Amino acid sequence: MTPLLQAQGLQAGYGEGLVLRGVDLAIAPGEAVGLLGRNGMGKTTLIRTLLGLLPGASGSVAFSGADLTALAPHQRAQRGIAVVPEGRGIFASLTVLENLRLAARPAQDGSTPWPEERVLAMFPRLAQRAGNRGDQLSGGEQQMLAIGRALMTSPRLLILDEATEGLAPIIRDGIWQTLRGIRAAGVATLVVDRTVEAVLSLVDTAVVLVKGQVVFAGTPATLRADAAFMHQHLGV
Repeated sequence: MTPLLQAQGLQAGYGEGLVLRGVDLAIAPGEAVGLLGRNGMGKTTLIRTLLGLLPGASGSVAFSGADLTALAPHQRAQRGIAVVPEGRGIFASLTVLENLRLAARPAQDGSTPWPEERVLAMFPRLAQRAGNRGDQLSGGEQQMLAIGRALMTSPRLLILDEATEGLAPIIRDGIWQTLRGIRAAGVATLVVDRTVEAVLSLVDTAVVLVKGQVVFAGTPATLRADAAFMHQHLGV
């Protein structure tokens, strides 16, 4: 099966300093992948490079068999890649519905798998707050809105950077349940989060970055079985 997303030999960094050092990553259609590692290991840099926000020094990125390496961020998004960024990035002065509708677009095949009604059904709290501005929402509601906005773009791949950072435990649990529903709907996901066990309970494949290199790529069960490795590289 052709990977939905495939990165090969990615090197990237800031100024003259390399952060990523030959990263390979593959995500199959509908697969959930967890990207793990301590702070400063290159997770966000990898996401920025995949999205085209940071030019790669070398290597390639392909999506559904098509080379994206030379494409701008908006062109990659049009292929079916959506991101829920760290910090959420919602429009504070727009209402919930305006945030959602601003992002709405059909998939490349013309279908709309995530219409507004489906997104609001997934997040009943957003439906209740539909007329509220972004800056009137709680942190948890803002994260729901950021995920809902990403779904409105009809993505084939959803990337979440720090999916539950700063949220109360009950809200975090709700977000993980939502991500399970998105996965069950067939949307591939790449998830970054500091809550290692929650990530491992969601994903098919775990990838661990250390100093910009992949040091593990395999099943959650295999990773859990190596307690010394998890303690050394993930602090758990």
